Amino acid sequence: MANDQEIHNRLARVEEIIEQLDADECGLDEGIRLHEEGQELLVEVREILDNGRGEVMELE
Repeated sequence: MANDQEIHNRLARVEEIIEQLDADECGLDEGIRLHEEGQELLVEVREILDNGRGEVMELE
């Protein structure tokens, strides 16, 4: 279950970053930093999924 929480936490942060960028709440330098942070988080999520550490759930 911990790994699912890891995925959730990373994706929640990515959503926060997207909202900040969409709302123009930051300058260019901060925007670049946020973009890079989001990319790193998505790479981590992919690695977790590729290693089979996450639990796949079917939603109906």
